[in-house]
Amino acid sequence: MLWKEKSEAQKSASDYIIRKADPRDAKGIINCMQSVMDERIYLVSEYYLLTERGEQERIRSPDDLTLVCERGSEIVGVLTIQRGMYRKNRHTANLGIAIKSGHRHSGIGTKLITQGIDWCSENGIKKLNLEVFSSNTNAISLYEKIGFVHEGSRKRQFIIDGEYVDDVLMTYWIGD
Repeated sequence: MLWKEKSEAQKSASDYIIRKADPRDAKGIINCMQSVMDERIYLVSEYYLLTERGEQERIRSPDDLTLVCERGSEIVGVLTIQRGMYRKNRHTANLGIAIKSGHRHSGIGTKLITQGIDWCSENGIKKLNLEVFSSNTNAISLYEKIGFVHEGSRKRQFIIDGEYVDDVLMTYWIGD
């Protein structure tokens, strides 16, 4: 799982590399996630709750997938897929993605998600779920382009910058 491509917006930038995370990536993953959380408009949490050791343990889980996108020695994107933990929902998984500001709109998200879908297919996952703020129209458009469908929404679930925002529930059906 290796992808290198120079973004049009960053012609002088070094290549992006997408790969499966290693426990040694924990600190970089935490930094990337916290950077996106600090923007306070894309993710629910405002503080990354796992310690470096906790992140390392999550990366080691055979039931989950963590992909990272590097530019140089910096992790600029993270995708997580967490499989359902009960026998009744082992065929499902939840996707989370975060890309640092300055690296969006370069194809990283599409590559991370498509590689994640491939992993799901190889691991017997039939339904991949995600949640996205209704205000994040760029992400919703990307998910729809990839093939995610709307399953529903929770109206006025969040308040961002003083405005109500819906929680949009989306699903990608694998093998359908």
